[in-house]
Amino acid sequence: MVDKIIWQPEFIFEHDFKVLLNRDFAKEMIKAKMPDGMERRMNQLANEKLKELGVHWLNPYTFHGDSCFLSQIYLGQNGLWLSTSYRDIEDLGRDNIPSKPVEYYTHNVDMLSQAYHLMRMFDMWIHYSDVLKE
Repeated sequence: MVDKIIWQPEFIFEHDFKVLLNRDFAKEMIKAKMPDGMERRMNQLANEKLKELGVHWLNPYTFHGDSCFLSQIYLGQNGLWLSTSYRDIEDLGRDNIPSKPVEYYTHNVDMLSQAYHLMRMFDMWIHYSDVLKE
């Protein structure tokens, strides 16, 4: 059994969904500084996976500043993305905010395959999060 759920999707309407990210994990990632060259490497890995999936878009990951916190995944396709708000990012630095999940919302998801691609990219970031922080 999983000790702690890091993230989970929540479908809103048809193909639109949001991702709920564990706030403690998010705080850990925003405090961790990205090693030199790691953002480029993460995008290279994502590019390879997207190519396997038949998605022709490069460098989908955008991180917040020099942190390991993912702020957006952008896949082109007429404005297809998954991102969190600037307010949620700011709130991660505050102690008086209730321990609620950080929310990421989709934009322009028209097909289930697009939802799947966004979730694969999000999960890939989670999968490599320990490496990012080193």
